[in-house]
Amino acid sequence: MGITGVGKSSFISYFSNTAVTGDGLESCTSTVSIHAARVAGMNIFLIDTPGFDDTNRSDTDILREIATWLDIPFKRSIKLAGIIYLHRITDNRLSGSALKNLRLFRKLCGDGGLSCVVLATTMWNMVTDQSVAVQREAELKSNPEFWQGLIAKGSVVLRQDNGKLSAIRIIQHILSKKKRGTLAIQDEMNSGKDLSQTKVGLEVGSELAMLEKKYKEEIEKLKRELQEARRERDLRAELEIANERAAQELMMKKVQEDKRRLEVNVEELQKEAAQRWRPGSGRKEKSKHAKADKRSCKLM
Repeated sequence: MGITGVGKSSFISYFSNTAVTGDGLESCTSTVSIHAARVAGMNIFLIDTPGFDDTNRSDTDILREIATWLDIPFKRSIKLAGIIYLHRITDNRLSGSALKNLRLFRKLCGDGGLSCVVLATTMWNMVTDQSVAVQREAELKSNPEFWQGLIAKGSVVLRQDNGKLSAIRIIQHILSKKKRGTLAIQDEMNSGKDLSQTKVGLEVGSELAMLEKKYKEEIEKLKRELQEARRERDLRAELEIANERAAQELMMKKVQEDKRRLEVNVEELQKEAAQRWRPGSGRKEKSKHAKADKRSCKLM
């Protein structure tokens, strides 16, 4: 897991030739995908997930997708071997989207799931000053806004700094641990909660509520400006304001729809998934390669 461009698809491509390496600013991984691999004599599955900064889909879309996929192994009593959360060491600071992604990730896992997490820094080959990168890594570990709280709950920091060799080291670390993880969202959804009632769902819902409030205030402001333009018979300004108001109203409707779509339980998510993966659909054919028995490990 991690934001767009941190190297999730590249990491998986070391072990599975079905993985796609993203290039450019748009999110390459827009849906959850599973890749079979063999590491250290074990058959494993690497699960590639979109980040909550996806350029093409809303946070609600991403959360619904992840929640659906996480329910499949849970129902079969298959626990995650571990979760790899990737972060670019080249980033001077954590952007707003990176902080949001990290916050939602922690809510998704819950405190009990964090002991199965590896926080892996990437892009070390792009570093021009090694001492600066080491200092950034130290700040990530020590800052309570970043990784300090995750480490306190058992997360481990490793470097993805040597191509496939370091990627193998990360996976071997996960496979060496006896404990298998259950995430907060898995427990919450299977206890009967709607997605909107889970910790991560509440966080997404809170952000949507703030956006809705922002759009409402902007629309009210534009209404007043439109009335003023009409009084002054400024047709050009009237047209511009009307267009801006329509755009703001459209964005607010999308936010309201995202809020509504959080109000879904796990059975409804699985029913929708079954319809998407019905016989003859491309996604179902692709998913045949992702089936695992209870002895298999899953990595995210």
